[in-house]
Amino acid sequence: MIPTLDELLDNTVLTLSVVSAFVYLSITRAAPSYSRMVSKTASTALLSLLAYQHGGPYSLVGALALGSLGDAFLAWDNGSDEDSDSNFLCGLGSFLAAHILYVFLFAQSGGGKEKLLDDTWRVAAATFFLVVLAPTMIALLIPRVARDLRVPILVYTAAIGTMLLMALTMDNMLVITGSALFTTSDAILSTEKFLLPRSPYSPLMQYAVWVLYYSGQLLIALGFMARG
Repeated sequence: MIPTLDELLDNTVLTLSVVSAFVYLSITRAAPSYSRMVSKTASTALLSLLAYQHGGPYSLVGALALGSLGDAFLAWDNGSDEDSDSNFLCGLGSFLAAHILYVFLFAQSGGGKEKLLDDTWRVAAATFFLVVLAPTMIALLIPRVARDLRVPILVYTAAIGTMLLMALTMDNMLVITGSALFTTSDAILSTEKFLLPRSPYSPLMQYAVWVLYYSGQLLIALGFMARG
């Protein structure tokens, strides 16, 4: 079959997004630059465009767009000066807004508390985050970050945790997996930035952060596109 114009556009945008993600992966550890920022930002911005072209929910389009804005700020975060802290906070704020949109989107699309408690694996995943991962990360991070970062980190942790819980109320495994990858990416990013900033494993952690983050955003976008 000859693909339609819409299918060609979808395939082109998706291909450009994936290519941009691989370009950024190849320069993840390079010094901040405009080319580094453009490749990082374009990866998620193109997913937002793809969701819009595919008629996805506006909250999905907005969350992906806010994610790309957060990517733009974090692309300039070199972890060594006041400007870096400012970029980190701006990026954190952008992703916080994106998570709030995801929370509303997943809540509207999910089956609520009944669905969450319906399967053992959902309960286990929620329990692991609420009882193990979130408290551990907070206990380790708060004493090690500047005072002006403590409240934003607590609020952000609550937001991404709520996003994950709302995702677990859905029947869409692409969205659930994507949300779990996104959450894991944030946990590794926090560990690399605040807990193990000079670790010999930092390069691997930085690569893992990007792969997990982009894969998570991609799966969430594809999950809602598959429903359409």
